[in-house]
Order: sequence, then structure tokens, then C-alpha cells
Amino acid sequence: MNVRPRLSLRSAAARVVGMLLFVMALFGLAAAVGSSPVGAQSETENSLVSSEPADGGTVATSPERLVFTFAEPLGPDDVLTAPVTCGATLQSMSIPEIEGDRTVVTVEVLAPFPRGACTVSWLLRDGLGETIDQGLIAFSVQTAPTTDAADDADDEPAPAPTPPPATSADGGVDDGSTGGALWLGRVLSTTAILALFGALVLIGTAWPEGPEYVITLRFVRSLWLLAAVGTLLFVVAFTAEVSGDSFGGSLSPTAWFELLDAGWSGRAALARVVLVAASGWVAFRPERVIDPTTQLPAFVIPALAVVSVGLARTGGDYALLGSLVAIAHALAAAVWFGGALVVARVVVAGPGEEDLVHAVRGFNRVSLPAIAIAVITGVLQMFRLVGGALFTSSHGRVLLLKTVVVAGLLFVAVTVRQMVAARLRRADEMSAPAADRFRRSYSAEAGIGVIVLALSGWLLALPPAQIDDRVTYAVERQFTDETTGLDVIVSLTPSAVGLNGLRVEVESPQEGITNLVVAFMPPVDSGAPGIEQAIPLTGAGTAVLDVEDGLPFDVGGTWTMSLTGTTEAGTISDATRPFPVAGDEQAVDPDADPTTNGDDVDDDGAPDGTDPVEPPPVVTIEIDLDDLDDG
Repeated sequence: MNVRPRLSLRSAAARVVGMLLFVMALFGLAAAVGSSPVGAQSETENSLVSSEPADGGTVATSPERLVFTFAEPLGPDDVLTAPVTCGATLQSMSIPEIEGDRTVVTVEVLAPFPRGACTVSWLLRDGLGETIDQGLIAFSVQTAPTTDAADDADDEPAPAPTPPPATSADGGVDDGSTGGALWLGRVLSTTAILALFGALVLIGTAWPEGPEYVITLRFVRSLWLLAAVGTLLFVVAFTAEVSGDSFGGSLSPTAWFELLDAGWSGRAALARVVLVAASGWVAFRPERVIDPTTQLPAFVIPALAVVSVGLARTGGDYALLGSLVAIAHALAAAVWFGGALVVARVVVAGPGEEDLVHAVRGFNRVSLPAIAIAVITGVLQMFRLVGGALFTSSHGRVLLLKTVVVAGLLFVAVTVRQMVAARLRRADEMSAPAADRFRRSYSAEAGIGVIVLALSGWLLALPPAQIDDRVTYAVERQFTDETTGLDVIVSLTPSAVGLNGLRVEVESPQEGITNLVVAFMPPVDSGAPGIEQAIPLTGAGTAVLDVEDGLPFDVGGTWTMSLTGTTEAGTISDATRPFPVAGDEQAVDPDADPTTNGDDVDDDGAPDGTDPVEPPPVVTIEIDLDDLDDG
């Protein structure tokens, strides 16, 4: 009779979580089916025979061009796109050129690839935009590119000789790596900081006898050491990413002040270093959290370290409210995860007296509101940051995976608490069988928590759909077409000679867009090349190209941007908008009349009293644009 209510609660929780997982699985299947290119396969047959570099190969230095060899000659309207990504950075590539017998296509590398792994996502389409063949080519570059100053040798005196760069054991240039180090440092730092705070909360609220155990002291100090190492790794890698310097060049603490220019996330990272160092004061004397004279700072310092974790991402709509929600989420997650970890590794490490029973019961009482706060704040952040782009953005898809894992964690947490409540209802000591069972249960809960934190670290590397990058764009042009339903805003900055950042925001339709391309034509008779940019959006969303990787405009004057794309309702192909591009010493007035040199023009775009001038043939440059979904 006493067991029935507990089983009923467990059954209800299992059913709720099971239904949640089932519904999310249905949504995921529907999204996958809805986004699959059914009917988009071309009737033309062709396949890739070989490539240079080869798939899975390694090259000593960056290739000057990519070579694709196909089994059959390409048709007159066939188009190959081959964007290249090295690490997390898109590379600059020329438009593919078809060689003599039309079975070989070459793509010039406009800027040398960096050292490391690179991926080519190639796609061959016919004249109707339908896919003929596609695939991925992964290769590695052993040596980082070096600056070639030969072009300036005649004009500049020879520089003083410099020592060669350090090389690794395999002979490659050892210029450091920050991508994996940044993720690893962030995960280690976050995990240890949350666990340390959760352990101190458990000791201070439910287990005052904890500091009397040697195992407790060792565990808490180990958490602090892990937090210190992880935080140093995180800050060094973060500094290297912000400053563009190597990992080794960012080891100096003086270089860390570059993070002050990285917004609140950079300032929070600097504060984390100080707060983790200060937390050693209580980590090495955890009894300070139960001493009335030191209890307040002993709680506040580690809590502020957790707050710095919550400020890892700011911005978007209602930024202040979002930051407060993120801080509450981090504190609640710390109490939940950190408490589960210390219970599993310390409290129930073996049998014991009544204080262990009180510690487990106390953790269950404290963790229940923490779980509720963590779930509620997590859902609020999901809607604020992702909105409706859960299935259409990279951030949203990873967040969906994290949601599934959190659902499993909730199921485990509910089950564990029901089991613990039933077994400790009348217990006055911790028996060996109970300790063993509780240890396995709480270890499973804490283990899943580590997976959740690892996914959180991944999410911080992906921009959410709802966060605006707050870049001020010099030029903004809107394309609205009632026939196709396309409503697109194209923005550029600084709209001047040199590299230009691009932002393309698709407001409608929500899905069904293919072959979306924005082209930029230079002023007539300028002799400058045009630029054609494929936009990897298939529905509502935003794609961004940063200025440092941006579109190269060679001349100033009045350029023309055009938009082409296909929706289920039709194709838009003749939409054009003029826009100004400033010269080397000019600034763009976004409100100025975007016509040639400010002269009056006829409807055909030529100055009054003249015939329209046909533009020269344009050599286009295609730079692949990541779907960052964040504006």
C-alpha cells in the first residue's frame, strides 16, 4: 500500500517524458521529410571520379586550386559550387571554371588555406537548379601559409632576418589551435565552477558535517583546481580568437585585456579568472560556508563565478532580462548538477551515519526548486534566442538535441528522488547497499549533466537566430516580390572599396526557397569584376558574412545588386537595386540618391540624353556564406 503512490508518480513522470520525446521525434521526422529535396534530383547523371586534393588526403601546403574530375562532360548549363571551410572559417574561392573536354573543373584558391582540417561541400546542379550530384571532400593542410613579401622587394628594403616558426614533430608549423581548446576550456571551467558552487551549497544548507571528512576536502579542492585549469585554458583560447593571435601568443596575461573589447562575454571571462582564483579561499577551507563570520563571502564569491558563466552570451531582444534569466539558469543548474555530483562522489561513497542520510534528504529538498528554475529559465531562453528557428538553424538543431538529453535527465532525476524518498523514509543511517545504489543513481544523473554542459559549450559557438549582431550597415535594400512571395533585405557595410560585410535577411516565405543568389555589378565601363554570392537559406532566416571575410569591391561609384531565387510560387530573376560604393577616401551616405555620380538618369539607368551602356563581361567571384541565422 505504501509503494503504490511512488510507482504511480514514477509511471506518470515516465509517461510525460516519453510523450515529450515522442512528440519531439515526430517534429524532427517531419522537419527532415519536409526539408529533404524530394523531386529535386536532376534526370542528368554524372558523378565525381576524383579530386585534388583527394578526399581524406593530406597536403604539405595550401593548394593553389581545387580540381574536380567528373565521369561525364558537364552540360552547357551545369553549375558547380564548391565552398571550402577550414576549421570554422569560410575560405575565399573563385568561381569554378570548366576545362577543355568539360570533365574537369578547377576552382582557384584566392587566399591560402590555414593549417588544419578543411572540408569542401561541392554541389553539381543543372540549368534548372536541380541536383545532379553532391558530396563532401575532407583533407588536411600540414603547414600554415606564410606572408609573401616578394611583390614589395623592389620598393622596400629587405627586412631583417627573422627566426623560422616553431615546427611540430611532423614538420608542420606549430601555430596553435583555438577552436577545440576554446570548447574544452569552456566545458571544463563551467563544469567545475558549477560543481564547486553546488557542493558548497549542499554543505552550507544540508551537510555541515561535510568538511570533517577528508574525502570532502579532497573533492572540493580538486574541483577548484579543475576550475582554475579550465578557466585559464578558456581565457587563453578566447583571447586568441578575439585578437587573431596564436594560442601561444595569448598565454601572457597582458594579452587577456583584449577581451575587454569583446563585449560583456569578454569582460565576464576576465572576471571569471579573478573569481575562480578568489574561490580558492573557500575551496581550501570549505567549513567557511558554515561559519557565520565568513559564510556570506564564502557563498558570494563562488556564486559570482557562476554569474560570470551565465553572462557568456548576452544580446538579442530584452537583453537585460535575458541576462538575468541566464544568471538564474546558471545558479539553478549549479545547485542541481553540483549537488548531484558531490552526493555521488562524496556523500554516498560508502556507508555511514545519520548525517549522510540528512545530506541526501537535504539535497533532494534543495534540488527540486533548482530543477524547476533551471527548466523554466531554459525554456524562456530557448524562446528568446531561437524563436521559431528550432529546426531551421544550426543552433536550433543542437538545442533540440540538448532538449532531448535534458528530458532524459529529468526522467532520471525524478526516478532517483522517488527511489531515495522511499528508501530513506525511516532510515537513520546509510547502509552499504543503499549507498551503493544511490551512488550509481546519482552518478548517472551527474553524468548526463556533464553531457548537457558539453552541448551548452557547443551552443555557445553557434549564433542563435534571435540575436542581432548589432552591426550598423551602411546600405540596406529590400526586395519584395508578390509573385514569388519573396521578401528579402540585403545589407552591406561599409559599402566602400575593399572588403564589405553582407547580411541577407529572408522574412518570407518560411520555407521552399532554392537557388537564392545575390549578385553585385560594378559601374559600367569600370572594368571591375562583379561578385555573385550564393545564400544558403531555404526559408525565413538570416545569413551573415563578416567584413574580414567579406565581398571585395574594387572601385567606387554606383553599383547594382540583383536578387535571383526560386520559391514554390515561381522564380524572381530581374530584381535589381542600385547602391553607392565609396572610394578610398569617401564615406557612404545611405540616404543619397543611388545614381551614377549623382547625375540625372533616364529610366534605363543611363544619364539623360544618352543611350544605355552595356556592361562589360563580368568575372564573378563566389564566396560561400554560412547560414548563421542570427542577423
